[in-house]
This record gives sequence, C-alpha cells and structure tokens, in this order.
Amino acid sequence: MIAKTCGELEVAGIHVAGRKTPSEVDKPVDQGWPVLRPGISDYARLRRGNYAYVDKTGELAQLLDSGEFLFLARPRRFGKTLMLSTIECMYQGHLPGVRHPDGDLANPHPKIPDADLFAGTAWETQFVSQPRHPVVRLDMSAVTGRTVEEVGLGLRIQLAEQGLLWFGRGFDPCTSMVWLRDPRLYPYPPEKLLRDLLSSLQRQDADPVVLVDEYDTPLLKFLGRDPAEVEPIFELFREFYRTFKQRESDVHKVLITGITRRAYGEMFSALNNLRDCTWKEEFGAVCGFTEGDLDQTPLSTCIETAAEGLGISIDELRERLRENYNGYRFDPDGFGPAVYNPWSLCNALTDLLAPQGRARVQRRGFPAHWSDSGVSKVLVDALRRQPAAVDPMPFHDPDELDSDFYSNRVTGLKSLMLQGGYLTHHPARDGEPARLGWPNREVARTVLRDLARAHVGHELPGIGRLRTCLELGDYKELPNVLLDCLYAFPYNIMADEYSYHAALHGIFLGMGVVPRAERRELSGRYDLAVIFRGRACVFELKYNRSLREAQDQADRRQYGRSLLLELEHAEDTTCIALHVTKTNDGRVRIEAAQRPVRDVDAEWVPLDTGIR
Repeated sequence: MIAKTCGELEVAGIHVAGRKTPSEVDKPVDQGWPVLRPGISDYARLRRGNYAYVDKTGELAQLLDSGEFLFLARPRRFGKTLMLSTIECMYQGHLPGVRHPDGDLANPHPKIPDADLFAGTAWETQFVSQPRHPVVRLDMSAVTGRTVEEVGLGLRIQLAEQGLLWFGRGFDPCTSMVWLRDPRLYPYPPEKLLRDLLSSLQRQDADPVVLVDEYDTPLLKFLGRDPAEVEPIFELFREFYRTFKQRESDVHKVLITGITRRAYGEMFSALNNLRDCTWKEEFGAVCGFTEGDLDQTPLSTCIETAAEGLGISIDELRERLRENYNGYRFDPDGFGPAVYNPWSLCNALTDLLAPQGRARVQRRGFPAHWSDSGVSKVLVDALRRQPAAVDPMPFHDPDELDSDFYSNRVTGLKSLMLQGGYLTHHPARDGEPARLGWPNREVARTVLRDLARAHVGHELPGIGRLRTCLELGDYKELPNVLLDCLYAFPYNIMADEYSYHAALHGIFLGMGVVPRAERRELSGRYDLAVIFRGRACVFELKYNRSLREAQDQADRRQYGRSLLLELEHAEDTTCIALHVTKTNDGRVRIEAAQRPVRDVDAEWVPLDTGIR
C-alpha cells in the first residue's frame, strides 16, 4: 500500500525561516509512481515522507499473537529492522523526542498523528483499540568487541542510548545521567541497567515490549574459534537474556531476531521459553514479498511503469523478477509461500524506474543487489575446498541447524548456507522429494561467480584449456573442458538451468572476461555471450531437456546477430548450443554443437561429448 500524507503536523519548537522541517526534507518529488526507499528501515520515516510501503501489519499481528517470547531468523537485508520498527509503532505509536539532555531541540521531528500512522493498513482498526506499551529496541549489530569487557561495554552503550531516548520522550530513565552519558563509568553488569530501564517504563507507563535486532551479529565473528575462548562471552549474553525470563510477569512481549539460528541453543539456554518461529510455514511471508504483494500497489504500479519503460509486457517483467529474486521458502517442506528478497526487488525496481537504470539492466542484465552487498568469504573458501560437501538433503530437525557453531565442518557449512539465505527449501514436485537448492538466479550467479574467481586464483582445472578454445576459436573439446571446470563447483545442489548458467558466467568473469548475460536482441534474449580477443561466442543452454531444443531456439531467434556489428570479421562469431544433463546417480553430461552466427541455415556441428 502507499503511505498516505500525514496532513498538517504540529511541529514543537520554533520554525526557522529558510530551513526545511524533517517532513519537508523527507517528502519525495511526485513522479507519477510510488517512491521506493529500500534503504529506509524506519517505519515512521516512511509514513512521514509519504514513501511507498508494502503493508505487512496483518502478518506481523499473526506473529505477535502466537506467543509472548518469540524468536525469528531471516537472512540479511530481508526487512527485519523495518519489521521491528513497524512493531514498535504498532505498540506505542509514534513518539518523537520532545527534549534533549543538553537543552531544547532545535529542529524536532513532528509527531505523526495516530489517525495517520496506520491509515490504510491491516492494523488501522486494531491500532485504535489496542492498549499502548513502551518499547525498548536493542540493535546488537552495534555491539562490537572481542573480549568480555569490550562486549559488556557495547551492551551498556546500547542500553544507555535507550535510556537517553526515553528521557528525550519525557520519561524518567531512573538511572544517573552521568552513567547514561558515559556508560564506561557504569559500575554494574549490563543486565542491571536493562532491569532498571524495564522497571522504570513499567512504573510510568505499562508493561514494556523488548525487540532485539541482529542478536547473532556480535557472535558470528567467533565462528570457527576455540569454544573455550568464547565461552565467557556466551556466558555474558546468557546472563543478559536471563533478565527476560526473570521479568516474565512484568514484560508484555519479547521478540528476538537474527540472521541465523547458529547460536540459538547456546545463547538462550537461560531464556528457555522462547517460541522459535523461523521455520513455521504460517510465518513464511512475515519478511519478504509474495506474488500477492506484487499484485497490489505500490509494487504493481512500479512494475507497470518499469515494463512500459523497457518495452516489454508486465508478464515478461514479472517472470524476470521472479527468476532473479523470488524463491525463498521458510519451512522444511517448502509448502509455505515463496517470497522475494525485498532489498533486491525494491532496488531493482528503483533502477528500472529511471532511464539510466533501465539502460544498465538492458546492457548488463538484472543486478544482484543482495548478494553483491556481501558474499561471505568463509563460505566461498569452504565451498572451494569441498565443493561436493553441500548436498540437497533438507534438514528435518531444527537441532541439526544449530550444530557446529564453532567448527568449520561440512555440516556447519550447509547449515550456514541455508540460514544465511544462500540455500532454500524446494518443495516436492513431479515425483521428486523436497530438496535444498539455490533460491534464485541472483544468489546462484553471485556465489558461483565468487567461487569461480577464487578457483581461478588457485588454478581451476580446465581454465587454461578454456582460454585456448576461446582464443583459437576451436571448440571441439569444449564439453570436456567445461566439465573439468564445473567439477570444482557444488554440483550436488546444481539442479536447474540457471545454476549452470551462473557457473559459466562466473567462470568467464574469473578469467577476466566480462560476459553478457540475457542480452535482448531483435527476436529474443540469448543466455550468455563472450568476446575474447576478437572472437565471440553466444551460448544457448538447456538443462535436462535436449540439445535439439537449444539449437532450434538459437535458430528461431537468430541469437548473436547483434555481435556481428561489433567484430571486424563475421566468421569469428560462433553460436554454441549446450545441453547439460544430470542423472539420478549424480553423473553430469554435456552435449554441444556449433554453427556460425552469420549463417542460420548452416548445419550444426556436434562437439565431443563430456561425461563426469
């Protein structure tokens, strides 16, 4: 839904001539379509600025109704912080600061009236009737340090910031301002500061709600370290979270979120009343966008505008968006809704709403905003060492996901990939059982690209022969060469066309050759093209179908014709059809054939078949 204008808002303080108020700064220029701001994770700011907002309050209400102490893990950039910000407003409304420890606020944010805060959302009616509760929000991603002392100080700083925040809202934090200003001077453990803040809010208002963001971020840096070395830090957090158990009768709700469940058992042994909602089918759409969300405004309006700018149908654009960014499922059987990564989808749509962005997408293909923002080097290095170790067998017991937090063993890698969003559950279909696999093309392409780059630096088998094939234009051995290269990839979970497409893309990138992916020509989009030292190849790839189908499609759509204009010698442009098959026992076979691009009627010449 599109956030409505908040109307004339009363601004506390004096309006300085010539200076824009916060609401004026945030207000977007009317461009005829909803303004997406994927970088904003503050619900009140989205509403105040009249930015596009996809309503998730109905799903959040269902989650909050499921228990008093809740835990939810989702991959990074999946909207967890915006979710917590929305929940904060659902419980306490919008509470901007009215004072500052050093004096009056020079330019305070205006309060968004209750009537406007959830107008048009599923929570609009409930917001009027629900009792208010003060909210304490803790951002554990800001807690840094490698010793007990450093981590303890980070926790005190978080709580001191919350105390100052509630002071700014007009409440008494019941802690010395000296300590809140400089938490280094606070002489007690951080859990005492937490207890005092909760007690203060309860006395002055109501039972508080506690929201914890990114609980595992301070701990992931210890992955693979000696358990004895990090046990004191775990004990520090156990005592901290024990507060919620001790104050159970005085706390209205606790919701803890993170990227993984890898520290769940160790961290919350003292908080043993948490309900883990991570792999519950009914909460699969709490974070992320469903196809139904794309059917509604504001996303439907953005998609319609983007499709018109690209000169393609809405259905075609929806299919491209789906294969690139959809596919995450958060239940072990894969029965729940498939959801889009909101960060990637919103950034891609933002690109497509601008002429320059559309031109980049048409030149380079759809961007990988989520995975380009950071693929774990630990993950890539582990995959390089043991590519066959990650199998498609799904986890059926949550305890399996919690194993091996401290180790770098294979089972820990598979668990980390699933919880981190690099793998997802694919449901049983067509007689095949449920399995783990890549969520979508974006993830597969980026992980395999980074893996290929790492491999090339360690002499990936076959890479030298592949360079020779491309340089000489002699592709007779190409299937065998590609098999040698693909052997280094996690082929156990490569069970679809875009996995092999992504692997080839990564191999060429690793060689220093920038491939062209899914470039649109007059009659269609080819899969991949590379230009290497004056020679060009355009590839059409099929998986578990037939080589003839790849050849027919390349003929019918005359793939590669645009490349003829870029080369001085037309005979240096070759069309190659590839067909990859994978048998039940894991054997991979590549069939291939070639013909010159310039002659659509030429006979396809078979290339040597490779079998692994």
